Amino acid sequence: MEEKKNNAVEKVNQTVKNAEKKEKTSTPAKKENSSAKKRTVTAKVKAAKKAERERIRAEKKAEREKKRQAKKVAMEQAKVQKERIRAEKRIELARIKAHKKAEKDKAKAAAARAKAAKKARIAEKKAELKAEKAARRETLKHETKKQRAARIAKEKQERAELKKQKFLAKKREKELRRQERAKRAERNKGFGGWLAAVISLGVATLILASVLTFTLIMPTAESRMLESTYSKSFYDVKDQVNNMDVNLSKVLASKDGGAISGYLTDIAVESEVAESNVQQLPLEDENKFYTTKLINQIGDFAKYLNKKIVAGEPLTDDDYKTLVHLYTANATLKNSLAEIADRTNGEFNFSAMANGNKSGIITDKLTELENLSVEYPELIYDGPFSDGRDDREAKGITGTEITPAEAKTVFEKAFAKMGIANVENDGEANGIIPCYNVKAEVEGDILYAQISKTGGKIVMFDYSGSCNDVKYGKEYAIAAGEEFMRSVGIDDMTAVWVNLSGNVYTINFAYETNKIPVYSDLVKVRVCAETNKVIGMEALSYYTNHTDRVIAKATLTEKEAREKVSVNIEIETARLAVVPVGETSEKLCYEFTGTYDDSTFYVYIDALSGKQVQMFKVVESTEGTLLV
Repeated sequence: MEEKKNNAVEKVNQTVKNAEKKEKTSTPAKKENSSAKKRTVTAKVKAAKKAERERIRAEKKAEREKKRQAKKVAMEQAKVQKERIRAEKRIELARIKAHKKAEKDKAKAAAARAKAAKKARIAEKKAELKAEKAARRETLKHETKKQRAARIAKEKQERAELKKQKFLAKKREKELRRQERAKRAERNKGFGGWLAAVISLGVATLILASVLTFTLIMPTAESRMLESTYSKSFYDVKDQVNNMDVNLSKVLASKDGGAISGYLTDIAVESEVAESNVQQLPLEDENKFYTTKLINQIGDFAKYLNKKIVAGEPLTDDDYKTLVHLYTANATLKNSLAEIADRTNGEFNFSAMANGNKSGIITDKLTELENLSVEYPELIYDGPFSDGRDDREAKGITGTEITPAEAKTVFEKAFAKMGIANVENDGEANGIIPCYNVKAEVEGDILYAQISKTGGKIVMFDYSGSCNDVKYGKEYAIAAGEEFMRSVGIDDMTAVWVNLSGNVYTINFAYETNKIPVYSDLVKVRVCAETNKVIGMEALSYYTNHTDRVIAKATLTEKEAREKVSVNIEIETARLAVVPVGETSEKLCYEFTGTYDDSTFYVYIDALSGKQVQMFKVVESTEGTLLV
């Protein structure tokens, strides 16, 4: 293009030079014509130059446009490539997340199976222990006073002898070690000294072997296994309480919500395992009560705080004060368990406790935990072990105060059909509802009840008889429960939950008004599936909460509330219900039941605000059907 441009310029210059030569050699007329021609040529030259410049500009512009389009295409391709890479990353992250979730679900399922298996083993062990105790009671039932005195004396003598032999064995073992040390010291004093040391060692070994043989022959294989189980449960409790202490201190020292949530989850799990191990120890109920109360309080408060964190709520100063109180109480329990382990040197006889010997450091130290009750704060939260509930006033108890003799009359009237005998008063019980304790015998088993001092209401009763088969369906059990409640003055109840476990139906009845169940007014009834007789009732919640209510009207329709439930749940039933929230309040909710992933769920949606108040999952376990 440059070469063409140069040729055109040279051609124009040559034309101008030729015109100038002609102008010099021509006449004036010719000069005039020449000037005109010259101007014409100049104009053409200018026009040619202008056209050339325009052409060059057009070519440059086209070149720039071509480069711009190429750059644009490259950028689009790069953008597409980046988007493809991001999409591949998203797919890979989703795959990794799904894999992690699957692994987590797998681990949870394995943990659940392990927990269920452990519960099954515990239940089996309990059944064995119960059978052994029953067999022992049956054996002892027919012995005379003289035989009983002789048996007790013999057992005491055997225990004393066993203790003596253990003491002698330890003493001989110490003597043996002393003689071994003497042997090493006297090694260079001649053959005579060496021979004497060998003879002494042999004699000591024979004596020790005899004592140990006698000691080992005394207990049976079964008693040794039982002792091992008790000992393992004790040291497991000790380890779990230590772990709870560590995690409580971490919660108090942490600021990160995610870390605190992890520690609280560990505390909740450890408390459940520790409570289960405490129940395995051969302790009286009053010794277990204060220990399990503290452990359950800590675990349940941990769940409550974790729930707040998950909901995005900050922990308050009161929450931290409560944590400090519980941390201090748990430290006291930890120190008590450590002192028990140190003072017994790992050789405490748990089997002796199971056989009636309740004295000793373990019972003393665990009973001391009762003194911690005054140091507990009033825990106001949605847990089943809250101390704050002890201060509520019983709304459903009215009337005048009765005497112990009148309580005995109420008992005899309520249980006349059960063939009771040897009815007697058995002290008093103080709590939300002060009661008289009354007990009687029914076919050799104990029937125990608590009668309220005010109004003479049966707050609870329990019959220790056995149920060995299932001969009646749940419809008969529900009818039997309703009939018994009506006989003791509890009316307008509807069954809201039925569970069969151990040949016994456990039925939850709720007070019903205008076809709306009120879950706060709950009565739990136990019915033997073999005889269809009511063998237990607990009405503390009913008498604590039952009162006349004004139930607000729902502002949401059932259809609107249904939309608040996850689409994953296939809803089967729906109804209005009044449910307790916290300590003193209630909410009118829509209760939806449905299934998801072969599991049944209960979902409660506030009938006024549309918020989810509660959700339960039905779990089939070795203990029956449970709500979690």
